[in-house]
Amino acid sequence: MKLTSIITIFMALILFSGCQTTQSQQKEKQRKLWEDSQSRRVVDIEQRLFELERSLALNKRQQDSLDRRLTVIENSMASTSGNYKSEVEALRKELNSVRGASDKKMNIIMDEMAKENQRILQSIRSSRGNTAYAQGYEHVVTSGESLSTIAREYKVTVDAIVEVNELANPNAIRVGQILFIPQ
Repeated sequence: MKLTSIITIFMALILFSGCQTTQSQQKEKQRKLWEDSQSRRVVDIEQRLFELERSLALNKRQQDSLDRRLTVIENSMASTSGNYKSEVEALRKELNSVRGASDKKMNIIMDEMAKENQRILQSIRSSRGNTAYAQGYEHVVTSGESLSTIAREYKVTVDAIVEVNELANPNAIRVGQILFIPQ
């Protein structure tokens, strides 16, 4: 009877420890999925920024072209009659319209990007389980970086970064991963 009780207790301990491992593995898997989604959001923002820069460069070229045309007309106006006055006014209107649209687009996009960055940072901060570090920095891992180089850069210990980010394997950070660096 005693032997059966001991075996039952021993089996329960084995099963219980297995459940903890499974729960821990599930938590780690969920954390990695969340980090991947945050990394994808950052990549999406970078892609939108690249597209914005292309659009702004095109807009700048259009403005420069209109400016050159306007200068040519103004120079020729000085030596001829008033036939060009309406054309100059039309070009000025077009140029001002393009500039206004460009400024408006830029402001809208910058506002959207600022809001998205705020959402990402809020999401990251709210997901942090350890509140011991209330202040710090967000760091996006780049190619060739390790925890030790990041720690040196911010003048903190590797252990502090591992702890606050709940990293299961400190050697398995990846490019694009967002790390919270405590102060």
